[in-house]
Amino acid sequence: MSHITGHYIYDFTRIDPYWNNSSETGISSLVVGMTCSFSGQDSQEVAQTKSAYVDGATGFSPCITYDYLTNNLTDICNTYASGCDWFDTLKNQISGSLESPVMISDFPFPSSGEPAADPHEIDQD
Repeated sequence: MSHITGHYIYDFTRIDPYWNNSSETGISSLVVGMTCSFSGQDSQEVAQTKSAYVDGATGFSPCITYDYLTNNLTDICNTYASGCDWFDTLKNQISGSLESPVMISDFPFPSSGEPAADPHEIDQD
């Protein structure tokens, strides 16, 4: 067997800032979501595409301004993602799924009572 080979691409796919109140005087929190997509070959050299997603929320105390958020969005999101270890977590989640057994998706059972469950088939000592 060989190793998993391919490319992991990370994208921020959710950015939801929240005002601290109805007067919109400052940004109090930010929900950040990241997707990691893999394209390459698994350890059996079969072409694979997989993705994984994670999100979380960070807060600001004191609140930050809208301009500060927009001017520093890349740094804020990357600092949060790095602090949560998302880059390694998502990569490991995808790699783990590529190395796991693959479920048979079209296995026809159980269906309409097949196989029949019969508790009397077990030896009762």
